[in-house]
Amino acid sequence: MKNLIKPASLVFFILLCILNSCKKDELPLLTTASVTDITTTSSTSGGNITSDGGAGVIARGVCWSVTENPTISDSKTKDGNGIGQFLSSISGLNGGSTYHIRAYATNSVGTAYGSDMTFITLGQSPVATTLPVCCITTTGVTLNGIVNANDLSTTVVFEYGTTTTYDSSVDAVPSPVTGNDSTSVSASISGLNFGTTYHFRIKAVNALGTSNGIDFSFTTLSQAPTASTLPACCPTANGAKLNGIVNANYLPTTVSFEYGRSQAYGSSVAAAPSPVAGNNTTSVSAVLSGLNSGTTYHFRIKAENAHGTIYGSDMSLTTLVIDKDGNIYNIVTIGSQVWMAENLKTTKYSNGEQLPNETDRIKWLNLSTGAYCWYNNSETIYKNAFGALYNWYAVQDSRNICPTGWHVPSTAEWTTLTSYLGGESVSGGKLKETGTTHWQSPNTSATNETGFTALPGGSRFYEMNSGIELFDGFGSYGYWWSVTGYSSAFAWYRSISYNSGNAVTYDEWKSDGFSVRCLKDN
Repeated sequence: MKNLIKPASLVFFILLCILNSCKKDELPLLTTASVTDITTTSSTSGGNITSDGGAGVIARGVCWSVTENPTISDSKTKDGNGIGQFLSSISGLNGGSTYHIRAYATNSVGTAYGSDMTFITLGQSPVATTLPVCCITTTGVTLNGIVNANDLSTTVVFEYGTTTTYDSSVDAVPSPVTGNDSTSVSASISGLNFGTTYHFRIKAVNALGTSNGIDFSFTTLSQAPTASTLPACCPTANGAKLNGIVNANYLPTTVSFEYGRSQAYGSSVAAAPSPVAGNNTTSVSAVLSGLNSGTTYHFRIKAENAHGTIYGSDMSLTTLVIDKDGNIYNIVTIGSQVWMAENLKTTKYSNGEQLPNETDRIKWLNLSTGAYCWYNNSETIYKNAFGALYNWYAVQDSRNICPTGWHVPSTAEWTTLTSYLGGESVSGGKLKETGTTHWQSPNTSATNETGFTALPGGSRFYEMNSGIELFDGFGSYGYWWSVTGYSSAFAWYRSISYNSGNAVTYDEWKSDGFSVRCLKDN
């Protein structure tokens, strides 16, 4: 039996076919995915195509621009075709910038877009902070700072100069810097002027701007040196060692000593070491030679660098008086004269030739040439304190029994001494050692206010009544030769006694043995 289509059903079927055959294709339907994984130059997005609009999707992706509602005429990705979800990797962006993005899908009808979304790439102007310097020297320094690049490659320099307008710059290390953390940077500079104040600041530049740190300043090292004179040491008859300390205060400093017989100085000698540098106290010295024996010299240290010249305080030294035997003598200045403060004890002339030590009293009496002896012929007991006894022939010998630069005084020179002290009647007391350690009591009027320290060394003399030569007067009398002769057989001498304040002039046999005090040459 045939199945026949009813007329009503047939009509519905025909209408359905007509409607389906006349339906048009449409644009795809899609949404834009959220932007993730944002960096300074890239991000990730995508979309979800829920309908192809009746025609297959032939292209899809995202497009972006700095203006809203970007199109495929702007920057875009190409992420295949078809419907469904897709991911898009975006690159080539600028840091710290706001972008608009939306997904797109293209079919035969055209291109459809998802909703417009915005995102900001990482990065912003850098942050820079100036920090204090370190490691200052006379001509250099290390500048310091910190920088946050804020995710953009950032070039860092230090600007510096003698004013806040700066006039020089130096690259920081490291530079450029990146990332989003605080980075310590520094720069070492040289060739600066010593003792000069400089200004500086850090400067950081990236694609979004420039950041300047605040102004700091520093002063390179150096100043005038400091110098102190120290006491001299190691005096000899003709020299001494001068001493001092110097701080160069960072600049090469030339050091010397000025010296002379007054505070006008007049001579100088280089110190060792010289020059000195650095910022520590340096001990310096200089060895003098060619000085006069028994002479007081003034000296001071002199230190000079590019900032100035400094002098230490004045000090003085006195060279020793040393005879040819190596005996050393104290000296004393009285008025305009400089005297030995001890009796002479040499056994040689100043040229080194030996004086005979004559112990036989008969031979001594008959001598007409120079000789010496010790009181009672005992060197051990009498030499150190009282010195030797000399006949007048030794005193007047041209070879000179005094050390070089010294001589046996004349009668006139003795008179200059006693006159300065008030005359013969009082000068003996002013010249005598006090007390009774060496002088017999009462040691009248002894004050030794001159420091001459006259001692009672006695004598070896010819006794006219008995016709013999003997030692006498030790502890009671001091006798000192003058180089001035009185007659063919007699010469002048000066006498001081235990029971008087006098210093009397007498004449006596040239063969007698008396003490000697040497006087410094003018």
